[in-house]
Amino acid sequence: MKHLSKTAICLALLALSAHTFGQRKFVGRLLDANRKPVVGMSLRVVNIGVAKSGTSGNFDVSIPENSDVVTLELVGSKLSIIYPFGGIAKVPKNKDEQIEFYIGESPTNLLTRAVAKSNNEMKENLSKLGIKSDDMLSTLKSYREAVEKLIDIKLDNLSAEEELDNQRKDFYPTLSKAINNFINEAKDLKDAFKFSTDHAFDDPQALEILTRSINSYNDAYEEINKNHSSYEKNVKDYWANESKETEVKEWFNYALGELHSSNIFILNLKIKDINDYNTANLNKTEKKALRTRVLHEIEVIDLQLDRRLQELDKRAEVLLNRLAN
Repeated sequence: MKHLSKTAICLALLALSAHTFGQRKFVGRLLDANRKPVVGMSLRVVNIGVAKSGTSGNFDVSIPENSDVVTLELVGSKLSIIYPFGGIAKVPKNKDEQIEFYIGESPTNLLTRAVAKSNNEMKENLSKLGIKSDDMLSTLKSYREAVEKLIDIKLDNLSAEEELDNQRKDFYPTLSKAINNFINEAKDLKDAFKFSTDHAFDDPQALEILTRSINSYNDAYEEINKNHSSYEKNVKDYWANESKETEVKEWFNYALGELHSSNIFILNLKIKDINDYNTANLNKTEKKALRTRVLHEIEVIDLQLDRRLQELDKRAEVLLNRLAN
């Protein structure tokens, strides 16, 4: 009887232990400030476990059954969880309920950048007013010290951010010019093919317009094709913002891939077909068939190119506005 009693007690304790220390899934989702899913981000539930966000930004972590609150942290990222504040979230009673976490730059980083930008603007304005260098430095030092007292920003951090702000100002016009130049040349090329191709089969001047448009576009294309890697690195170094770095990479991938390789590269090849029409030993029937085929192919490409140029233009506007602010 005593043996049976001890066994029963052990079983009861094990059952209680299993109930007390059982596991459940905590289900969450990572989103950026634009509610776009954040994919492939490593994260950690403090003192519990690690995970990585999936294609929809979703993740799950096994947590103790009796957990009331979890604290989520990003791993290996300069971004922070901006909501819920501090990455702290209540564990929902419904085990299938998904908690959304929004990530972005930390408020301290944003504030440091804003103050640094303001400091540089003040420096420029003082210089325009003809304030002497020593007086200017004294004014700026007083301003920075006042800021440091009001908010949790160190002068050393502010100096580093001021330098980054200057580098951003120097680099931004170069990037903006390259992007806008490529878009404008692509639009001009599309229009040239749309309005001049039919005449180019018989009119050397119309063919020359197409050729010049292609050459101008190719110059703009070579510029971004050659330099896009360094442009992407500069955005990474000067802005230190993963979402902006991703946006600029996606813009170049779309411009060089979807737009150029799928559409404009093929348009360039149509010049050879037009030259063949004028120089190859073709009879009237063959010429007519070649002309009809080329015009139809260009019309199809033009429709695709028009949609992709609108998309590229929209992405450029968003990207450049984000980098400017």
